[in-house]
Amino acid sequence: MARFYEITDNFTKLGFATVSITNIFLIYLTLFHIKRIIGTYKHMIIIVAIWGMIFSASELIARPFVHSYNKGWMFFSLNTWIGTSQLFLQISLAVYASFYLLIMSFISVQFLFRYFTLTNRRIANRFEGKGMIFWMIYPIISGSFYGGPLFFFGLPDNYSDEYFGKEILDSYGLAIKEVPRFPIIAYEADGSLRPGAYFIMTGAVVMILQYTIIIYCGVRMHLVMNREFKNSSVPNKKLQRQFFRALVTQTIAPTILFVFPAAYVLLSPLLNIEMNFQTGWIYAALSLFPPIDSIALMCMVSEYRKVVKGVYVISYGFLSVLITALCKDLFCNRANQSTEIELRSST
Repeated sequence: MARFYEITDNFTKLGFATVSITNIFLIYLTLFHIKRIIGTYKHMIIIVAIWGMIFSASELIARPFVHSYNKGWMFFSLNTWIGTSQLFLQISLAVYASFYLLIMSFISVQFLFRYFTLTNRRIANRFEGKGMIFWMIYPIISGSFYGGPLFFFGLPDNYSDEYFGKEILDSYGLAIKEVPRFPIIAYEADGSLRPGAYFIMTGAVVMILQYTIIIYCGVRMHLVMNREFKNSSVPNKKLQRQFFRALVTQTIAPTILFVFPAAYVLLSPLLNIEMNFQTGWIYAALSLFPPIDSIALMCMVSEYRKVVKGVYVISYGFLSVLITALCKDLFCNRANQSTEIELRSST
């Protein structure tokens, strides 16, 4: 019987396949079929879709998993198909951890852009041209403030290996020295802070910053739309509301799938909360985030829905014609063969 941490590998592969198909389709629609989304927001949609695919690819390489034990947790790699050094897989884990916060930071940038589009067009115009450098670099910097501290404050030492060693051996059959890992323990035996505590605090601050931007801009956008849209044209009003709902959905999905459960696990060492179970299921759920993000956009914005429906009708019609032609060809061949057999038997 497969153990849970082995089953999560299937979720990772499914997530990668799903996000590849979904995001390539989204990019195709955005580039060649969507006409009302232009300029900066169009670039943002494409870049987020590309980052989503890279995020899923990094998960395939890193194979991240978490085990919570007593007043700490260990973030480690279950990758067994890459015969490489521990350092490479540790870097892969840090990059993977950075990507989630990078995507959340990019969602906060999208909220800022949509907010200024509604309230201050002059500032919104700064997101174009050279301004693209800012909104592309900011998420990368935010992500590095999560992955960087993880790498520098989460490196293993003798204390952490003794702390987790027996538990990892009993639960996974792995010798801890052979596992690419980041053990996070907030306190020493005497109660003083360990480096892991600084990683927890840094990660929490960066995540809180993104949600502060998202919540502030989201509330302000809702108020502005209710007040200002009384004088707007119906198409513009509908389009702006669709963008807003898509952004809200793109925020709620990862919050429910990952942030709420992960926050409890992340902060548990700092809060002296004792746990002893496999918490790596969080990453299995997170692998579903990138395709959900793209599907939410295509479902919420009416132009995407119309194009997708048109593509479906064309594809269905093409397949119907193709299947009909193949069936006719097969039927004709069998009929001809039957005629030939009858002629031969009569002679």
